Amino acid sequence: MSSKDVELSSVSDVRAIIHEEPKKNESQSSSSSLLIVVLVIGLIIGIVALVIAAVSLGRSGGGGDGSSESPNIIINQDATAEQQDSSASISGGDIWTFAIGHDGTNIEYIDDTTGTLRGFHVDIVDAVCAQANKDCRLVWDVYENCWDSEAGQRSRGGFGLMARWYDACTGWFNTYERALTVQFSDEFRLGLSGTFYVRPGNPDSFDPTNIRSDQKIGFGSGWASDEYCLARNTDTIQGVPLATSQLMHYATSGALKSAILDGDVAAGFSNTNLYAGDNTVETVGQIITNCVKGGGSMMSRMDSSVNVWWNKAFAAIKDTDVYTQICDRAATNHGHMPGATGDLLCLN
Repeated sequence: MSSKDVELSSVSDVRAIIHEEPKKNESQSSSSSLLIVVLVIGLIIGIVALVIAAVSLGRSGGGGDGSSESPNIIINQDATAEQQDSSASISGGDIWTFAIGHDGTNIEYIDDTTGTLRGFHVDIVDAVCAQANKDCRLVWDVYENCWDSEAGQRSRGGFGLMARWYDACTGWFNTYERALTVQFSDEFRLGLSGTFYVRPGNPDSFDPTNIRSDQKIGFGSGWASDEYCLARNTDTIQGVPLATSQLMHYATSGALKSAILDGDVAAGFSNTNLYAGDNTVETVGQIITNCVKGGGSMMSRMDSSVNVWWNKAFAAIKDTDVYTQICDRAATNHGHMPGATGDLLCLN
């Protein structure tokens, strides 16, 4: 007998019992009618529940493509390290892509002989990805696509990073302005202070403690040593914050140096490593130490999980010969390029 037959017969039995009972009064008759209604409603609810359960079992048994497995859906959220580490890169697979530039120093440069990217940052990425057993690819791109700024406007995340062209940008300093938009891994090289650059001998008598309103200052576009760093030093520098008309941004270190030498700006402001060993320009004034919050790191979007496995892998090599050898190669393998080495570059 089917479940449906059992349910219907049970209703008949109930009714039969009710009809055989003598009616004592009106209220007893009303109670019997109410009981029947409750039982019928209960039976209807039970049938609906059985139908829903059958449909659910049918759906879990297979998808539209004939698969017998449930779909594997991962939602990005604040989770444990194990959950985060299982999420994929922007490629949707196991390849992690990192943007890197060409600043012409031992940090990162293009070797024209081999046509390859080389430098301290390249060695760091290779070592950390090997430690984490990750398939990583370096993507050369202009710096503005990682972090962009225009004179007179607030800096912002570069289009390449924010539009997911790559998972992270390599070796960027953690600054107060950047931390509002992006996140940073643990630092793997020391941060750099800011300084003013002028022509040799400072022939225009530029005073770094008192910037006149008619003087223009040059900056690298999107760099950590920017006009906002200067604005945090009103106690030691008169004339800051600078007016928009005083700000000149340049895309490369070469363009900034040309502006200094050609007299297009009264001075350039950048990090202390930019023109190390270059006698065509010289520094003037005291070092500005509050441009960065942290040293060179992987800079990524707020929704990225790259820091979970990157930080763990870098911590594993930080105090080993692997990191020491990378630091040594900055002076040996990449020593033909200008740039900081030793205690001016590495954490240990």
